[in-house]
Amino acid sequence: MQSVLKFLGDVVALIVRFAVFLGVAVVGGIGSAWVMIHDGSRVSTVKQGAWVAWSAAGKVDADPYTRAHTVRLGLLPINPSLALTYHARADDDGQRLHSSCDYAIDLDAIDAQWWSLAAFDDAGRSIRNTAQRYAFNSATTIRDPAGKAAVVLARDARPGNWLPTAGAGNVTLAFTVQDPKWTQQSLEEQTKVKPLPTVRKIGCPR
Repeated sequence: MQSVLKFLGDVVALIVRFAVFLGVAVVGGIGSAWVMIHDGSRVSTVKQGAWVAWSAAGKVDADPYTRAHTVRLGLLPINPSLALTYHARADDDGQRLHSSCDYAIDLDAIDAQWWSLAAFDDAGRSIRNTAQRYAFNSATTIRDPAGKAAVVLARDARPGNWLPTAGAGNVTLAFTVQDPKWTQQSLEEQTKVKPLPTVRKIGCPR
């Protein structure tokens, strides 16, 4: 009788260990897949400072994680040979962008034919504002007397190129470049990586 009970106990222990192993494997697999879809990897993204671009987005032969990423966000990406979009969720110091703080986005070093800069909330929606300002591009951005270009993210109105962020909470920036030569150098010629906008926190007014 005791041998039978011992045998049953060993079987139950084996089943429990297998269930725990299976649970860890499933959770770990789902977790790693989520990270690959949400944040990408060295294979599917290119990173420079605070900016991240999905280098295969818009390609016919895009990898499964890139496809899942674009579907999850409801994106309609253009082939990167024509245009490339970088996203930034943090400033240059690695702090999460938030509407309670003001930021200066320096665009002076950008030499692309055409670019645009837009801000979105954490759900990927344009930030509603009475000024109806949602983006700036290379044609609409005002330059100072020295020819420099910068955009300010802030809750309250600022002179010049101001993108309103009031009430957005976490903020994500989208910087899009339409210039085949520029995008090719950024993706394929690592010795000629193009500079991207700097994202500097000005302060967090109460």
